[in-house]
Amino acid sequence: MPRRLRAVLAAFALLSCVDAAHAAVQDVRESASGIEYRVGDTRVKVDFVTDRIVHVTATRNAAWSASAHLMRVPVAERPGPVTAGDQGKDRVLRSARASVAVNRTTGALVFRDAAGTVLLREDAAAPRAFERVAVFKSAPDPASVATVKTVDGDRQVADRYVRTKDRDAWQATARFRLAGDEALYGLGFDETSDLDLRGKTKRLYQHNLRIVLPFVVSTRGYGVLFDTYSAMTFADGKTGMSVTSDVVDDLDYYVIVGPSMDGAIEGYRQLTGAATMLPRWAYGYVQSKERYKTQDEVVATVKAFRERRIPLDLIVQDWNYWTPDHWGSPVPDPSRYPDLGAMTRAVHDENAHVMISIWPNPTPLDAPGRELKEAGYLSGGTPYVDFFRLDAADAYFRNVWTYLGRHGIDAWWCDSTEPEVADWTWDPRRTAHADDVNVDGLARVMDPQYLNAYALVDAQHFMRNWRRQVPDKRLVNLTRSAYPGSQAAGAVAWTGDISATWPVFAQQVAAVQRYSASGNPYVTFDVGAFFTGRGQPWFMAGDFDKGVADLGYRELYARWLQFGVFLPMFRSHGTDTPREPWHFGAPGTPFYDAIVDAIQLRYRLLPAIYSQAGLVHLRGASFIRPVAFAFPDDPHTHDLKSQMLFGEGLMVSPVTTPMYYGPGSTPIEAAARTRDVYLPAGTWFDFWTGERLAGGRTIATAAPLARIPLHVRAGSIVPLGPVVQYASEPTDVPLELRIYPGADGTYTLYEDAGEGWGYERGEYALTDMRWDDAAHKLTIAGRRGTFPGMRAQRRFRVVVVGREDKAVDVVYDGRAMTIQP
Repeated sequence: MPRRLRAVLAAFALLSCVDAAHAAVQDVRESASGIEYRVGDTRVKVDFVTDRIVHVTATRNAAWSASAHLMRVPVAERPGPVTAGDQGKDRVLRSARASVAVNRTTGALVFRDAAGTVLLREDAAAPRAFERVAVFKSAPDPASVATVKTVDGDRQVADRYVRTKDRDAWQATARFRLAGDEALYGLGFDETSDLDLRGKTKRLYQHNLRIVLPFVVSTRGYGVLFDTYSAMTFADGKTGMSVTSDVVDDLDYYVIVGPSMDGAIEGYRQLTGAATMLPRWAYGYVQSKERYKTQDEVVATVKAFRERRIPLDLIVQDWNYWTPDHWGSPVPDPSRYPDLGAMTRAVHDENAHVMISIWPNPTPLDAPGRELKEAGYLSGGTPYVDFFRLDAADAYFRNVWTYLGRHGIDAWWCDSTEPEVADWTWDPRRTAHADDVNVDGLARVMDPQYLNAYALVDAQHFMRNWRRQVPDKRLVNLTRSAYPGSQAAGAVAWTGDISATWPVFAQQVAAVQRYSASGNPYVTFDVGAFFTGRGQPWFMAGDFDKGVADLGYRELYARWLQFGVFLPMFRSHGTDTPREPWHFGAPGTPFYDAIVDAIQLRYRLLPAIYSQAGLVHLRGASFIRPVAFAFPDDPHTHDLKSQMLFGEGLMVSPVTTPMYYGPGSTPIEAAARTRDVYLPAGTWFDFWTGERLAGGRTIATAAPLARIPLHVRAGSIVPLGPVVQYASEPTDVPLELRIYPGADGTYTLYEDAGEGWGYERGEYALTDMRWDDAAHKLTIAGRRGTFPGMRAQRRFRVVVVGREDKAVDVVYDGRAMTIQP
């Protein structure tokens, strides 16, 4: 019998059952990959994208929406056979890896894994809700527009806006029931220290101190991605979890059956795009501050690093390189930057690279901003470029390239990509209605249905133009906002203009974990915080008015930098005080030495970090993982905010309280120089001492200023390189393969050319390794793949922790070999 006929007959059979039972589900249509039906005045469609990814849409419109799905990419994988059958009151659709049950009475859905275990339920009583909303366009009253000085520089601000109705849309809510023992992560990050989202309520919109990523992942091994771009509200409470989108045409979400948390992240990347790889040098140390004031200062700073033998790969030119009062212009001030090309050449001669800050609101006092304004390329009558328009984005990039890029700029800092932060004012207190103020502000600048997507389209167009203009170099785009899909456009997000306090540092440890658990792997922060001191505005709330002159700040900065070693981008930045290492003391003094040691550790770890970057691209892996990702059944890990996993087996436990000095250089007497670390079940090793430790307990571990507490899970293989001065510095030192015994383990070493897009064409090499703990032997498989410049041979130094005296040096030529150290 033909498949289409079978589907039609099955649909009629279901309709008969529905009619017999006087149920709510009507107008049923089944297809080879899903089902469509009506319940009341709502139409629902369920479709298997792959065997483990289910797409659910619902609408009250007459037709399904044709609006843009900006986060989505084509998915090459297709589901296998999807069968449909009756089970009690449900119609059940099954793939090889998941099933979805449709309740005939309510139309509510239940999602199960391949074994039949319930993962997630829509609320049976009220699975979804719609409320009609009017969508307005806003335009500033020209008579009310004035140029005012703000915290972010000169801005054109309107006192009055004229609103006109554009169309009707829906406020749509999806409601779910969760299991009592599951933990939930994601949604980007905000100003809180929340990690587990159970019991929390979140207003989701882009802000200087927030990034929205509408994806959650559960310890039960599933994820949910909401394909929506308006402001949202997440709430989890006694009646279950709900996600409300303010302005949509259709309710639209994906359920991803992992079956692990890492698998859910992998599915997220299938839907929104594989993370691009940064050039190898971008994983080195990044020196930045607010700000270098001349091109000579930029070059001199790089040379100072080289003279002091402190590793460095990237120097950052922050804002105000333009002529005074020419806010946001890409045109450098000729009196301070007379020859940008000479600056970049001088930095390149030192084997370093240059990043520069660019802004989406260039002043019309210079030609680039004037062109954008006169051509109508600005958003809603504001100074912000309308990146939702391809022609506007192209014009913006053309000017960025003409005035900056063609002079040798290597990396870009796309700042202020919210783009409106209405409460970022001089007020000493934040309004109690900040969320409403900020959402209203964003809705004035752009269509409220897409107000969370500004940074996404900015990054997508920047990548498109970059690859057309510079086809042989990878893009590095540091940006203050992001969305699902940003990871496929070369974006690295940072956590905004935070303040230097110990509680903020602790909050940042949780924030970067939440961001990574939201699916996007590239996240960083301002090491040492942006604001060190306290100012008039509510957000300038640092505890260290004297900056580096305060020993308390030196301690905070050293601890923050130690943790920054384990972020995808390792970057120091901030205002109020210098950030170069030599301002924190002289060689041989504790803070200087701790800072330099941390930078050197980063370079020793570069082989592991770059290899992980390859797996992030190829396999949807993560750099940063909440501990629960590896131990979802251990409730002690579910809200473990102060620790995280880096890669597969490295436990990072930063020190987030002072042990030596408080603000004002006040000594702390009799402080314990230890911190408690929770080690889940299994065998662990102290990274620094090699001490073997039993897990399933909390230990007090030594935490002197000189080092961050690190522990490694048994069975881990960690590649370590020598301390080099820049990421691509040639060296003949063997690559150390450090093996942590006590369990079997595997590792895949990824290598490529370090630059260019060849990796997308398969130009990379994978070397699989397997540690057999019982036989005490390491098997290195035959190398798979090749790339330009690949070494035919390389030397490995195999070290089993606890038996360093038995280290074995081998030459690997790409053929399989076994070593028994």
